Amino acid sequence: MADPTTIGMALTRDVGPGGYMERQTALLMKEAGDVLKELAGTPYHAQRAQYAQRVISQPQMASTAGAPLIVMHTNILTYTTYDETSKTSATTAADGNIEAAISELWNSLAGIDAPTTAPPA
Repeated sequence: MADPTTIGMALTRDVGPGGYMERQTALLMKEAGDVLKELAGTPYHAQRAQYAQRVISQPQMASTAGAPLIVMHTNILTYTTYDETSKTSATTAADGNIEAAISELWNSLAGIDAPTTAPPA
């Protein structure tokens, strides 16, 4: 059985029409549009919006660059299977799963150092 990184990275090569990467690119663009509608007071908004603008100007490049992080998210990897013979992956993750992963990972994709604080003891 293949390890999770092999399974996830094989999914990044699903680039044909209707393939995973086409879906991811569309959902990355959707999230970019949503980020640009955020209130100015949203934490890290300026950096988040700057990344959204880069995504919109070069969607394929942004999707390709972000794919290794996105495909490893449990919302996607959990629904992904690997074919040992063809060395390919396929996912049944719904668009909502992919979109939720992108939304959760947005700050990381944007390269924002947004540390979390530990809960009070």
